Amino acid sequence: MPILLAPARSRRELRAPSPVSKVKRVKTHMRAIIIFILLALAPAAAFAQAEQGFTPVQGATLQAKQDAAVAQAAAARQTRFWTAYSFDVRPGVAVDVDFVSDDGHFMIQGTWDVFDGGLVLTYPGIETRSLGVFALRDSAGTVERVDIFNLARRHEYAGYPVYWLGRAGNEESLNFLRTVAEGLKSSDLAGDAVHAIALHDDRRVPEVLQHVARTSQFEGVRARAVRSLGDAPVAEETRQYLAQLARDDRESLQVRGAAISAYGRSRDSQALAFLEGLYNALANRDLRRAALTQIARNDDHTSATAFLIRVATQDADTELRKQAVARLGEIAGEQALGTLRRTATATDADTELQKQAVTAIARRPATESVPLLINIARTHPKPEIRRQAFILLGRTNDPAAVEFL
Repeated sequence: MPILLAPARSRRELRAPSPVSKVKRVKTHMRAIIIFILLALAPAAAFAQAEQGFTPVQGATLQAKQDAAVAQAAAARQTRFWTAYSFDVRPGVAVDVDFVSDDGHFMIQGTWDVFDGGLVLTYPGIETRSLGVFALRDSAGTVERVDIFNLARRHEYAGYPVYWLGRAGNEESLNFLRTVAEGLKSSDLAGDAVHAIALHDDRRVPEVLQHVARTSQFEGVRARAVRSLGDAPVAEETRQYLAQLARDDRESLQVRGAAISAYGRSRDSQALAFLEGLYNALANRDLRRAALTQIARNDDHTSATAFLIRVATQDADTELRKQAVARLGEIAGEQALGTLRRTATATDADTELQKQAVTAIARRPATESVPLLINIARTHPKPEIRRQAFILLGRTNDPAAVEFL
């Protein structure tokens, strides 16, 4: 299940130093608790208004309520304030969540998307079904920032008052956010609006995102809208649009990479066939790398592994061969492990490629990786490869590795 995190200013900030899959463990001095409330267990909108001191605003429409909030804020001489409302949230996403395990660690697993500049996460069983769109406004009522907050959690909201508009209909909410997303004030503001659009549970979301992708003046916003089109379920016409973008040499690399990422997130046989054909047809290394990343994540592990092995052993581009080797380290099975073993131990292989293979082996379960790493550390003819194996063994804390070292 994908987990989409709100922008860093509305949650604990996560940093990813490199575009690779990883588990991020961050020490915390907080006592071990889970600060997470499933929406089904709490009337979040009522909690937000009653318990957090929001000022309710009346009006016949969302726009009327926004206008009334601006007037009330002006009468109170407030230089900055929030207008906020709840909306229909699509299932399977979690936003504005803190999860602290019982041993006091904060753990997130995911993959960094280099083209989109965002972290796509998986964490089974966690979702937030009651979220609010919070628009920070200046004294004139101009929107300066859009955040998504989990209404089941308490926030300080930067010390500014919050005018509560109640629940907005999907059409009203999408129209408001589309106007913000297509504005020219800043790419950050427009990108935040795109994020909010993608969280809506409404059949019109793909249409709105495509419109933003076609019309925005900011390349990063266009890429973010394109990537959001990969959120399931993906209609056939949306796939066709993504395929067209991915192949279009006139488009920017950022938008094309986002299209590849979005298409690949379907993870079915159709996506695999498209990505394999696209990889073979592309000339740009970064785009081919993006296709490889999505191929490695496809649900057809046998076919994906076979393709990665062909790239790892036959591709003329050494950098792409290294990436294919790295991705094989993430796929279970003897087929992938055998290729890594042969690459790491071959006497005539490129040294950097062998280092990548040893690193990929170390990512596999200890029962597979430790015996191989010990053998490489003992017998490999290249000192730099043996040294790498020793270093990686020292990080495993496996009893067999400790005894060997």
